Amino acid sequence: MIVVTAGRKYIDIDAYASMIAYRELLRATTDKKALAISTSKMNQTVPPMLRSLKYALDKPVDTEKAKFVLLDVSNPDFFDALVDPKRIIEIIDHHPGYEEYWRQNKAVKSQIEVIGAVCTQVYERFVEADKADLLDQDLCKLLIAGILDNTINLRSKITTERDRKAYTELKKLGRITDDFGREYFRACESEQMKDLKTAIIDDMKTEWVSPLLPEAIGQIILFNRDRITEELLNEVFVNFDKWMINIISLEDGRSYLYCDSKETQSGLEKLFDIKSNHENLVVLNDFILRKELLKRAIEFNNIEYDRV
Repeated sequence: MIVVTAGRKYIDIDAYASMIAYRELLRATTDKKALAISTSKMNQTVPPMLRSLKYALDKPVDTEKAKFVLLDVSNPDFFDALVDPKRIIEIIDHHPGYEEYWRQNKAVKSQIEVIGAVCTQVYERFVEADKADLLDQDLCKLLIAGILDNTINLRSKITTERDRKAYTELKKLGRITDDFGREYFRACESEQMKDLKTAIIDDMKTEWVSPLLPEAIGQIILFNRDRITEELLNEVFVNFDKWMINIISLEDGRSYLYCDSKETQSGLEKLFDIKSNHENLVVLNDFILRKELLKRAIEFNNIEYDRV
C-alpha cells in the first residue's frame, strides 16, 4: 500500500489537491493500493466549494506496512505524524532547503524545486504518464485552486511558465471558466472571516530560517486588509516574543508586513533594502508570498556567509 500524505500541522489547498490527484494517478499506473491520508487539519484555503466535490481524502487506516509519498513538504521535522521516515519512497515539494538532504538518500525519489505550486508538479506527472485524460472537471478544479492560491492568481514572482501552462491546460481539460478563480478566493475569504484568528493560526509557519526573520510567520490573503487589527494580531501571537505576518492585499496588490518590534522591522528592512516610515510595519510595492520571503532570507544568509 502507498500512502500519499503531507505536512504535520495543517494542509492547505496545494497539499490537499495534489494528494488527491496523485493518489488517482498512482491507482491508474501501479498495482499498489493507493490512499491519500492526512492526520492534520485542513485550513481555510480548502473551502466548502472544494470539499463538496466528489474527490476527498481517505479515512485513516493502519499504515504499519505502508510506503509513503510526501507532497508539499521535505523538512522531516514537519512530516505528518503517521509517517515512518524509513518507509518513504518519494518526495515532491516546492520549498527550498532540503534538496541536498534528499539527494543523498538514494532510496527516496525526490523532486524539490522552486516552482509556484506542487499541483503544477503533479499535473506534469499526469502528462508524463500519458494520463491527462484522467483529469475530470473536479480534479481540474482542485489542481487549479492549488495553483491559483499558491501563486496568488498567477501574479506572484515565484510563478513560473510551467505554472501558467498547467493552469491553462487544466482550464481547457476541465472546461473551467475564468470566473472560477475569483469564486475560489471569495470562498476562502468567506471562511476566513468566520474566525480570522483561527484562520491565521492555522496557516502559521513556525520555523527558524534566518536571523533576519522571526520564528513565527503568519500569512493571510484578503481583498481588504483593514479587517486585520492590532488587537487581533496581539491575540494571534500572544505566545511568541518575535513574530510577523504577511498580509497580502488583493485590492491594491501589496504585501503589508506587520511585526512585533523595531528589531524585527530592521531585519525586514535589511532583507528588502528599504526604509519604512511606519512603526512595526514594512509595506512592499508588490506582494510576496511567505515561501518567497523565506527563500529570499536563505539566499541572503548564503551571500552574507560567503563574504565572511
